[in-house]
Amino acid sequence: MSQVRMTRTDIINSVREITEMDSSDVSDAILQLYIRDGYNRIIDLERRWNFLEVSFSMTTTTNQQAYTINDFTADDVREVVSILDQDNARLDYISYDVAEEQFLVSEESFSDPQFYSMWADQIHLFPVPSSAITLLVRGYRAPNDWVTSDTIVDGPDAFDIPLVYYVVSRVYQAQEEAQTAAIYQGSFNEAIAIARKDLTRPPSAAPTVFAGGPRMRRWKGSDWNSYS
Repeated sequence: MSQVRMTRTDIINSVREITEMDSSDVSDAILQLYIRDGYNRIIDLERRWNFLEVSFSMTTTTNQQAYTINDFTADDVREVVSILDQDNARLDYISYDVAEEQFLVSEESFSDPQFYSMWADQIHLFPVPSSAITLLVRGYRAPNDWVTSDTIVDGPDAFDIPLVYYVVSRVYQAQEEAQTAAIYQGSFNEAIAIARKDLTRPPSAAPTVFAGGPRMRRWKGSDWNSYS
């Protein structure tokens, strides 16, 4: 069951109710700092949180190799994990070092791109596109700065209350009430561990594989063949 989402202000108000401290005891600025710290600790647990998934399309320009990601999406993309061309062929990722050795040190080649690399917030395509083609890109964005904007937590509702626990623990820690701080820190750790497990578990529709590796039906051009 979904719950009423919390903003920065909601978290701060909840912290003050629990600790019975007002702004003369601890300022809003310090509480915001604690909120950021707790949220960043959550984000750093996983590189690929599912709530940060994004996809967008981009159209190449003839004879252009590098493409700035933010020219094609409003999201602040931190990582690209897949690029499909208009024939549904997936481009292979290669490191920029390998790309330099294979493509940039020799005479530049032009064709439909088969590889991509990332450098300086740009997607680099190899070989260089010889015509305009549309690519479908999937990746992961950076979290929104919901603390500054005072919007709801950028993430599932399972993060909201644990963030209250984290800030409360830091407040008590600053007051040198170590035992109480440890209790709330433990509540934060436990709640986030449960949320993390739930968010990263395989989808219920995914088949259970007991031995022999995953099985997949494959399209043979006219129909689906048996599992292989």
